[in-house]
Amino acid sequence: MRTLRTVALLALLTPFPGLLAQGIPVIDSASVAQAIQAVFLATQQLDHAKAELERLGDPRLIKTPSANQLLQSLTQLGVGRTLAEIQSAATGTNGTRFNAEGLYRSPTETLQTAGGAIIPRAVQEYRKFDAVAQAAQVLDQVLADTERRRQDLRKQIQRATRDLQGAATIAEIQKLDGLLNALNAELGSVDRERDTALGRLVAQQIYNQTDADRQKLARREETEAGVRQATESLGHSLKVDTSTVRIPSRPAR
Repeated sequence: MRTLRTVALLALLTPFPGLLAQGIPVIDSASVAQAIQAVFLATQQLDHAKAELERLGDPRLIKTPSANQLLQSLTQLGVGRTLAEIQSAATGTNGTRFNAEGLYRSPTETLQTAGGAIIPRAVQEYRKFDAVAQAAQVLDQVLADTERRRQDLRKQIQRATRDLQGAATIAEIQKLDGLLNALNAELGSVDRERDTALGRLVAQQIYNQTDADRQKLARREETEAGVRQATESLGHSLKVDTSTVRIPSRPAR
């Protein structure tokens, strides 16, 4: 800026060489005016470029504390277990002992027949109930873990939104806008962790209900087969003898 003004001043004060040779210090006013106009336009362009640079801003100078918190959130894997892991860890003993903090009455591990005999219960048949209980526990763990992360992300979104409203440069706006998009995407990912944990619980319950229906069908088929067999056996025992009865003739006297 200072250099351009110096050039303009020299253009006003410096006579043309041809006139100096004649000893007459005459200044061409048209040429001087043209030089001044050129300097004026160059100054305007420089000021415009400077303003444009200030409007754009330098992304390297923009600090976003929420970005570091976002990176930390992205490294967290969550606390959920897969349905296969839940099913593998399920035991029949836990299935019989589960009472939901006293809400339910647990069956004993043995049962007594009408004749007074004590026989062990088929504990392995209760594994599926332990699988449901474990899936519910995993859901509780995921809800507790994701609730804390959700609240942190919501605070970061609020902070980034306020910063975006007060942004002064395009670089700052673009950087904050990208941060907001990433924060919202991570919030959606955390919510999907909840949906996945709930889906495991629902899936296990569906499996259990399906198995209950299957066992009911199997018992009905077994009952029907037993009834058919008993009916056939009874039919054979009650079968009428349709053969011709021969009465012996009386001997002659």
